[in-house]
Amino acid sequence: MQRLSEKDWKVFPAFGNEGILSIATTSSSIDAVRLNSGPDVAVPYITRSDLNNGVSKFVSTLNYEFGSDAAGCITVGLDTQTAFYQPYRFVTGQNIQIITGSKLNEKVALFLVTILREQMHAKFNWGGNGATLGRMKRLEVMLPVDDSGNPDFNYMEDYASRTRGGMLMRYREFIAGQLPELEYKDVPALDEKEWAEFPLEELFTVGAGKRLTNADKVEGKRPFIGATDNTNGVTGFVSNDNSSRDKNVLGVNYNGAPCIAFYHPYECIFTDDVKRMHLKNYGDNKYVLLFFKAIVMQQRSKYSYGYKFKEKRMLRQKLMVPLNDLSEPDYAYMEQYAKNMMLKKYEQYLEFLEEGDATSDC
Repeated sequence: MQRLSEKDWKVFPAFGNEGILSIATTSSSIDAVRLNSGPDVAVPYITRSDLNNGVSKFVSTLNYEFGSDAAGCITVGLDTQTAFYQPYRFVTGQNIQIITGSKLNEKVALFLVTILREQMHAKFNWGGNGATLGRMKRLEVMLPVDDSGNPDFNYMEDYASRTRGGMLMRYREFIAGQLPELEYKDVPALDEKEWAEFPLEELFTVGAGKRLTNADKVEGKRPFIGATDNTNGVTGFVSNDNSSRDKNVLGVNYNGAPCIAFYHPYECIFTDDVKRMHLKNYGDNKYVLLFFKAIVMQQRSKYSYGYKFKEKRMLRQKLMVPLNDLSEPDYAYMEQYAKNMMLKKYEQYLEFLEEGDATSDC
């Protein structure tokens, strides 16, 4: 199969009479406060979020009364310039555009989504110059072409399929490497344990990050941890080194997206907007840190950009922790509970992948 660099490429109008695709406003556009509650909560509610394939939450089928959009299209968010392929029937929030086309199957859509995102991020931005319907209709895209100079949809489909196949193979290999350390053991449910509050400073040592400006960043392979709420906190890869270098640690944002926590098993450096937390009394066990990640993030509602999760507040913050028979934090329980949850998730992921393989073979 030809590499992307080996293909001929050509600029095409993305939409309009001569475009390769069609674009229109969503059929629903439901403000969140108008959503109907009810049974059968299985309908994706698509918003302008850049997370979770644009799915803000799942809502009742009663919301179909506002209108809906069919599976097999691409959604685009005004202002945020998001683009996602939607494999299921869905409803949307406000300011969502819908892209359709006769050649738009899942694989072609996944190929095109990457190109559309690059174009939108280059041309549009938040605040007055977003991806409105009018601006999108004037968008041009560069696509690989066949021998006749037409968009090579067969190549796009094959490329996306091969790329996804390679990613899934690597993911299966990753899971296979994790399973040997995950033995399921029966433990009490969370509501069957005794819990008590402990100040964070009794459980963790807290270290600082270090400011690294964009101008001083040097591209490399070391993860750089920023105060974001996605991509496990990784905002880039650098070759820089400083006193914040750490690994097997819980990173907690005090600024930006405060009280967001991510576990980092790899060596990385941290911005000064992120604190580094190490367990005081149990060693930095991966699964205990993952358990505490969930506990820390339960405090998110208290903090905001105007009320930051600064170190003094962080140290005083009380955390509810399960107890052992000595009324001490039950680290062994936390470790096994997290292992059980991780094992369950991996089994669900593998089952999902197997179902996808079976569907592809049909």
